[in-house]
Amino acid sequence: PVSSLKQYLEMKSLVAALMTVTFSLSKGYTLKTPSLTRRDFAGLISSSAIIATQQPVQAFDGSGSSAYAGKTATSKAQLRKSYQVRVAADVRDFNRLGAAIARGETNSDEWKFFFIPFPRNSPDAAGRTYAALADFAGVPITENSKILEGGDGYLLAATFTKTGKPPDNTPAVKTYNALAKTFDPIKEAGKSGDAKKAKVAWEKASVLFAKYLGEVEMPDSLSDPLYN
Repeated sequence: PVSSLKQYLEMKSLVAALMTVTFSLSKGYTLKTPSLTRRDFAGLISSSAIIATQQPVQAFDGSGSSAYAGKTATSKAQLRKSYQVRVAADVRDFNRLGAAIARGETNSDEWKFFFIPFPRNSPDAAGRTYAALADFAGVPITENSKILEGGDGYLLAATFTKTGKPPDNTPAVKTYNALAKTFDPIKEAGKSGDAKKAKVAWEKASVLFAKYLGEVEMPDSLSDPLYN
């Protein structure tokens, strides 16, 4: 019938349009990050929580980076290994941040690569879709929420939880929770341009970072070749 043919052609046209939109979205976009002034950096950091919640939710799928979405990692060992690869990349960015701070820098690329809340154009070699801190600690579950989810730091620590036991009692999770609180002082020092204060905060965080790495069965020295 003519009506059926018309409906078929309309549906075919709609499917083609949707495929075009999907293809356009899949190409992503490239975020240009020119050199920031201290004022720019401060504004970027202070609004990071709100911006992060506006990113596509597929960046975090409840079990880590979207790079692992759809993969059937059926054992804790497989999940653990995938998270360890990402954590190692996060530590490398943390070390680069420390080197920049030691040079007296508070608004260089190393700060952006660690703190910037925008998603990457495509996953990096470690499968990370966000910069180091968001990848490690996660993003707010709701706008203005202080509760984060999706970060590989917690997810890796949680794999060491014994069956039937609450994660918060796991030594690795306890160390992670303590470590997660040490990044804000570094960020605040960067906002104010105080490299000396940033160095003190970074060194305090580095001690807990090393302890955390030991708890999750990774080299517990930030100077290990894996992190450089």
